[in-house]
Amino acid sequence: MEELDDNADSNSIKILGFKPQKEIIYNKLLPYADKLDEESNCMFAEIKANLGRCVMLREIQPGCGIWCTQLAKYIKLYGMKFSKEDHIILIKLMYELVTIPDLEPWILNKFAQVLIILLKKRHLLSPDDLVLEWRPLYGVCKRILNTHDTTLGIIRYFTTLDSTLDAMIHATKLYFPPQATQEMLDEWRPLLCPYDSHLCHTMAYLEWFLPVTLPPSQAHMGYKLWFEEIMTLWEVCHNGTSWEGDIMWIMARLASSNIGYIDWEPYIPIMFSRFMHSLSLPVFYKQTPSTKHHKLDMSAICLWIVSVLGGNSSAQKYLDQFLKALTSYFHPANFGRWLGKLKELLRKLPSYFIQRLHTERYKKPSWENQVPDSHLLTEDDITRFVESVKSVALQAMFCKVGANEVSSAFQHLASLRPKIILPLVLNRLYSTLDRPTEPHRLTAAIHCLVSVARPLVTGGRRERGRGESEGEVERWAFPEGPTHIIPLLNSVLPGIDPNDIRKCFVTMEFISVFATMVPFVDCSSAGEHWKDLSPVEETLCLASAEFEDFILQFMDRCFALIDSSAMETTRLERESDKRSKQENMAEGALESICAIVLVQTSPTIFKAALSKFHSFLTGRILETRVAGHFAATLCLAFAKVNSKETLKVLLPYLCMRILSLTESDEIFKEEILDNELLFNMLLLSEVVNCHGDALVPYIPQLMKVLDRTLKLKNCKEAYQMAGLTLKHVLAGLSHVWPIDFRSVPYSYEEPISKKLPIRDWGKPGNIFKLNINWHLPSDEEFQYAQKLVCHYLPPQLEMVKKYSNDEVTLTREELQCSINTVLNLLGCTPFLPSWNEPPVDLVKSCVPTGFTYTKIVTTNKPREITMPDGSNVRKAIAETVMILQDKLLRSAEDDTKSVFNLITIYENLLLGRFKTRSDIDTEWKGFRNEKKVLEERLVRGKRHPRALLIERTMLQHEARVQAACSSSSPLTQTHQRLMLHLFTLATSHYSEVRCRAQSVLATSLQYFYYSYTIIMPELLKILKEDSNINHERFKGALYVLLGPKQQPLLTKHNWEMIIELWPTIILMQPSEKLSVVKLLDTIEDTMHKHFPTITIELEIHDGCVEAGRKLWKNAPQPLAVEPEKALVEAAKQELVLKSKKNLELYYGVIGKLLDIIENENLHWRYYSLAVNFLRDLVHPSVSYPPRAVKFFLSLLIHDSIELRKVAVRTVVFCLRQSKRNHVKLSINPNKFVKEKSKTGGEIDECSSSERKVICPGDRSDNEWVQYGSGWSLKGEADRRIPTTASEWDSTAFAHKTYSGFYCWPKELQVYAPYSAQPKLDRAIEDMTPEEKEIYKFFTSQENVDKLVTYLSLEEKKGKDKFNGLRFIMFKGLFRNHGDAVLELFKPHLNRLVAEKQESNQRCAAEIIAGLARGSKHWPFEKVVALWEFLGPIIRTALTNLTVESNGDWGVCFATALESRDPNRLHWLLEILMEDPLREDASFLDCGRLYTLQGALNQQQWRVSELFHRLLIYLFPYLTHPFQNVRERLGSMLTNIFQPDIVFRKGNRTRSPHIDDFVSEVLPKLTLLNDVILEHSTLPKTANHFKAESPSKQASEVTVAGANVVGETTQMMKKVQVSNKIVNSSSPKDPEKEKAIRLLKTVCKWITGSSSRAVYGARSEFYSFFPLICQMESYDVDEDLVSTCTVTLAHLSHSLVLPSLVPVALSSIRQVAQCSSWWARSTVLDYLQVLVFHNMATVMSEDSWVEEVTNLVLEPLEDERVEVREKAAQVLGGLLHCGFVASKETLLELFKKKCTTKLVRLNKRDGGAGSKGSAEKASSAILLRHSGILGLCAFINAHPYDVPEFLPDIFLILGNHLSDPQPIPSTIRKTLCDFKRTHQDNWLEHQEKFSEEQLTVLTEMIVPPSYYA
Repeated sequence: MEELDDNADSNSIKILGFKPQKEIIYNKLLPYADKLDEESNCMFAEIKANLGRCVMLREIQPGCGIWCTQLAKYIKLYGMKFSKEDHIILIKLMYELVTIPDLEPWILNKFAQVLIILLKKRHLLSPDDLVLEWRPLYGVCKRILNTHDTTLGIIRYFTTLDSTLDAMIHATKLYFPPQATQEMLDEWRPLLCPYDSHLCHTMAYLEWFLPVTLPPSQAHMGYKLWFEEIMTLWEVCHNGTSWEGDIMWIMARLASSNIGYIDWEPYIPIMFSRFMHSLSLPVFYKQTPSTKHHKLDMSAICLWIVSVLGGNSSAQKYLDQFLKALTSYFHPANFGRWLGKLKELLRKLPSYFIQRLHTERYKKPSWENQVPDSHLLTEDDITRFVESVKSVALQAMFCKVGANEVSSAFQHLASLRPKIILPLVLNRLYSTLDRPTEPHRLTAAIHCLVSVARPLVTGGRRERGRGESEGEVERWAFPEGPTHIIPLLNSVLPGIDPNDIRKCFVTMEFISVFATMVPFVDCSSAGEHWKDLSPVEETLCLASAEFEDFILQFMDRCFALIDSSAMETTRLERESDKRSKQENMAEGALESICAIVLVQTSPTIFKAALSKFHSFLTGRILETRVAGHFAATLCLAFAKVNSKETLKVLLPYLCMRILSLTESDEIFKEEILDNELLFNMLLLSEVVNCHGDALVPYIPQLMKVLDRTLKLKNCKEAYQMAGLTLKHVLAGLSHVWPIDFRSVPYSYEEPISKKLPIRDWGKPGNIFKLNINWHLPSDEEFQYAQKLVCHYLPPQLEMVKKYSNDEVTLTREELQCSINTVLNLLGCTPFLPSWNEPPVDLVKSCVPTGFTYTKIVTTNKPREITMPDGSNVRKAIAETVMILQDKLLRSAEDDTKSVFNLITIYENLLLGRFKTRSDIDTEWKGFRNEKKVLEERLVRGKRHPRALLIERTMLQHEARVQAACSSSSPLTQTHQRLMLHLFTLATSHYSEVRCRAQSVLATSLQYFYYSYTIIMPELLKILKEDSNINHERFKGALYVLLGPKQQPLLTKHNWEMIIELWPTIILMQPSEKLSVVKLLDTIEDTMHKHFPTITIELEIHDGCVEAGRKLWKNAPQPLAVEPEKALVEAAKQELVLKSKKNLELYYGVIGKLLDIIENENLHWRYYSLAVNFLRDLVHPSVSYPPRAVKFFLSLLIHDSIELRKVAVRTVVFCLRQSKRNHVKLSINPNKFVKEKSKTGGEIDECSSSERKVICPGDRSDNEWVQYGSGWSLKGEADRRIPTTASEWDSTAFAHKTYSGFYCWPKELQVYAPYSAQPKLDRAIEDMTPEEKEIYKFFTSQENVDKLVTYLSLEEKKGKDKFNGLRFIMFKGLFRNHGDAVLELFKPHLNRLVAEKQESNQRCAAEIIAGLARGSKHWPFEKVVALWEFLGPIIRTALTNLTVESNGDWGVCFATALESRDPNRLHWLLEILMEDPLREDASFLDCGRLYTLQGALNQQQWRVSELFHRLLIYLFPYLTHPFQNVRERLGSMLTNIFQPDIVFRKGNRTRSPHIDDFVSEVLPKLTLLNDVILEHSTLPKTANHFKAESPSKQASEVTVAGANVVGETTQMMKKVQVSNKIVNSSSPKDPEKEKAIRLLKTVCKWITGSSSRAVYGARSEFYSFFPLICQMESYDVDEDLVSTCTVTLAHLSHSLVLPSLVPVALSSIRQVAQCSSWWARSTVLDYLQVLVFHNMATVMSEDSWVEEVTNLVLEPLEDERVEVREKAAQVLGGLLHCGFVASKETLLELFKKKCTTKLVRLNKRDGGAGSKGSAEKASSAILLRHSGILGLCAFINAHPYDVPEFLPDIFLILGNHLSDPQPIPSTIRKTLCDFKRTHQDNWLEHQEKFSEEQLTVLTEMIVPPSYYA
């Protein structure tokens, strides 16, 4: 929505009686603007009266719902046109409504949306004006989104509610009080535990609620309270957690709202590293992808980046490097899943930047934090930003996807720096215009140029911003830009090519956009009148002489398009005459472009174009399906632009031809008419589609034509065209619309001496001086419209009436012609108001359901066309068509064409409009797209082109017309009758009739509130009929029931309707027809999806009433008196009565459905439907009645599996509803510490309850929540597990995993002892009726036997999993009824675990998990008895594990321990800890470990004792011989060390420490050093290690002409020697094998930690790094090789914190110096991936950059050629990413190396001297090769461009092609890669080379001829 930026004028304020907050300025441009202040006052006063009244009288439905919608409509029509006081009152009222307890979700959604609208313009109200409390909103979100009821499905809501609440909280949090931040931290800080699954919800709430806009003076109450904490949490838990996306949004919004007030410098490097990880780019170690993905929203990333720029920040430096690293991924050759994020980055980054710049320089300052001067964006900041994004945008320009994102980027960049961007885009387009063979590149270039059209047209001139000098604006302008436009327009004209429709559309868009801003006026004579023309203006003036030629050539192109589209030439093969979608699009595009171009032409050029068009039409006859329509579209364009000239030229000719062709009456009998007649009628129908001023002189002539053509009843096409002509004439006479859409406010008839149009190119329209020329119907036009209606309508209605009364007989064609005429006579809608009848009240309400006093004005003078007798035209038509429908259904129901017209007439009569909702939406969408292209962001106010402003004003007028239709038509008796007739057609015999009628009916039902009650009786009648006899009617009724789509009748929130409708649906006659069966399935699905929770009992607090009362405080005064106190009190009692009535109806619906189920012999499908209805009637605050509970229990043992599934869910609902509240106590967690201190223990400073520093992790004050069996590494320790009843009752159990981890809440609540809880063992008499039913069922042996039998059945082999709902059912059962129902399950559990069948084991797992969780509130004796029983069962189960059941038992124990204090379930933990590795089958060992892992994973930091015990136990098994066990052990180690993290100065965890473990493991791996040495002698891997004589090996590899036979002999000798060594060294040495297995386990642990732990890489992991790198080449063991590779891949992909970089580089350096060349090569691969993903972090320290550079440069001189080549490859990557700073120095170094003099060996020399010479020769070659590799790296670093220094490198390389190997092969490989990557743009690239360089390059790439 767009509003006026300036203050309302004083006259308006005087009329209104207040100063409006923000009006929509476009209302002031309407021709009836002077009437709108009174109208808006009346409407707002009526809204205030009715909204306030229904709130005070506590009527949420229908009153509040309807009038909140009306308030939203008011804001849409007028903007915030109310006083500041009323604005605040409305916001507070909506806030009170939103926070009503137990408000149903759908009405909450409505109130929230209105609140969002009211808060949308944040600058209107400051936090000083408005304060809103946050807790009530938190309560709403928590109740709806995050409760067990929501998870189970007891509370249901639409998915859109999530986003609505999100938007509402973000809008309201601006107005939270300053102390809210501390309150939120007190609420959510104790929940911050990285091991708790609910942390994602907590982080989401923090992101939603935390205020980030507090002023700097209050920062100590805002972000300073939590900023460091959250950043620390993110740093500690940095490994792609599920909640880091929320942190990213918190930081992005914080940065955006506090630019210049937060020091981001320490965090910038790690943030950019996170961004790189989140892109999921395909940079992997040895093509092994990592399984860890960082999910950061690209919008948040871009917002943060833009917000931290400026103020001498280093962010721009990191952004440059970041984008440089990404550039190649934008190239068209690269495609992958990463492209979506990259496109979003390209779109959002410039958008946010320009948004920030607009805020700093152009936006009016408001209460929001202003950027300090020190951090304002400077001109240098802007230039650097544009330069960094420019290269990325250029790279992406020709990408096959993402054209819109690229265009958007160029648009913003061109606005910032036209001088930089515009030449680049122009050059790209010029280069592609010469390449007709690459249409994709041409269309992409045109698309991009369209996006920068506005700065190009204006020459880059823009408005000066705050603090910006005029010189700076001019400095970056592109004044020669306009000179390119005329040549470009001529150049792209050939693009209007019917053979390439995509190029055609893009070309049309190009011309349209430029035509919108460029007047096509010949200014070539301007030099005679204007002496101050600049050189650019002189050029433009001379070039403008070509405009006429351009327009005429453009017309020729359009004519060619028309000729080529003729159906005879294009579609002879097609049977159907229907046009294709492409043809429809082409017609729309043609009409649009012609209208835009012609409206910008001078009268002279327009007449020339019109003359040319007239010549084209004269004597030409086109078919009327496609080509004829295209020609008619051109007629329409001409008529809209200049109606008088167009009509003067075309209309007499067309009328004459039509009259001459219809002169004979014989033509009325013909069914197939002459093409010439049809073509001329088609042209005429569009020519008259213009404003009435021009039509008036021709009305008599047109009436003659209509008198003839409307009688052509036998030809459908003819009478439809005649009707369309009549409709367009009436529309032109009656409608209000703008006449001109020129880009300038003056006429082009103005002489050049007075107005110079070239100076107005691209000039924005002045919204205060638009001078819109409106067409307003005159009295003469009205009289002609009256005459036309009276002339044509009465005869047609009379004929139809006579036909309906059987007085005359009409053929179908005659009837269809008459109805078509009646339909088109409704074209003068503004002159046809609705009938005046008393409204019908469909629902009881304390307020009217529509406006009573307000009449929306849509014209300057209201007029009404009446029938000759003075009656209402619409009423007369309505009465006639209803009679006609009855006649048709009696005798001609198969005349569907007539019925279709009837339906269209009904739509117009009911809705009062011709435009459908989709038409209006399409217009708005088109406007927004056009605005997006032409928008200029760096301006103040609305500086859009004039045509765009006029179009927006027209849309505002149309919005008012639509509002007038809906507000001026209260539902009357006639409306009711029309809807009933429409309903009859919606249940017609013919499917197409049904579909159309149902669509109109659905719209009508949404249009009139509660109108569904009109058709409901008829609907129920049909549903009671036999569906087999009346199949079509029945099916139609079901479809009506399912509409409208979003709010189906079936799910209307009306208990009185539901109690009638739902039982009727269940009692419908069964039908086995497939269509009906599918509809029943749809009804079931619709019911479940669209029937959200409905409030039954509602209480509205007094705060709402008081908020409503305040609406009477300010002007305008409400149009009704404030309700009296007695009335308010009576309404309160009435609400109580209504709640009771709703409760009765709710139970009545359930009772009726149960009666039907129990007493009727239902078909199984309807039985299932009834059960599903009962399921969806569940309510969070009202329990199912006992009878329903009994029924659901009986379904648990029903034969149908589907019904049993429903029954499980409904029984869960019943158990949840009958759950009793358990007593909680508030305790001081520090009392346990104090008790310990008495015994001499120490209390750390973090444990004090008075502490101000937050110390997350293990502390003395949270030790009591940890597991304690009395075991300790040092011997005895405090036992915390209760072993007696007294200990059990005295122990405080903290069940939530987060309890105490981060900090303690202000009030810690734990469950009271059993003695204070509700009694568990109760007599049946003490139970509620619902509980009795449950108890009876589960204490029946037969029922339990059947239930367990059914639950242990297999459903889908191999796909059945642990069922969470069944678990919840058993949990609820044992929670509510204790062990009273357990005895019957015991024998079943013994039996189930003893059998190995998968389904039996699963059933037992579900029951046991339910028992473990359900025994939460059992007394000690019962719990002990339970575990005495369950212990043997669990042990048996663990013994009988199978492959299929392993997962189920893991889930079982994990579920059992979720959110449970481990001390309370210590029996289970100890059972699982019992010797899991018993040397049985390896599978059983793995299974036991898996189940234990699942259990411990739920507790993490709270079971440090068990982790210690487990690590001690597992340590000897780390070398287990079986791979599956080792993999599980590695996974277990991940869990054991997961808690080993430290926050700030927090205490070190009590869990096992990684460094201790590593110090124990490393010595055991020293044996592998011997394995490495032995492996160096193996023949297969001899190349992996240094030989004994490096110089000898080097000479063998590098010296040209070496003796191949000699090498082979030497190798064979080595093989023999190696075999001897292998045999003697015995590789099967058990100790070495153990060491290898240990390494594999360690690798699995590191891999698991990298993918699952909250941390990624740890410094301790790098202790193993050298060993892993060297063992990766140990190809004797393929499993070890792959394990090492995966480990290195995960480690290299991990996010590296700055503290870890030195460790990583040191380890890499160690490997780089080892003897294995394979390891040296491998570590380069590793380094490349590590540096790429953590580039920003590494670049934050110069010493690290230098070290990485050295690590890559040194291997370039390695003795192994493989290592040198790998180093060159990595160097190329680093150069490409901009990592290496001193490129020039490096380049010179490599050039120097290339000049190394080679030593040639004399073959005759022998003896000792030859050895030294060989070493010198190989050393020289090695040095030169390193130089060549370095130069090749520079070439490879630029795969898609050619920098200036590159051609010279090719000259150097060309001189070394004859050097000894491997130099030539290296050069040729580089050249091949260069040719491949530069092939697509070679024509551009070759321009960078001189002729000599190009010749050398060609000779190098093209091999010499064989015959040369």
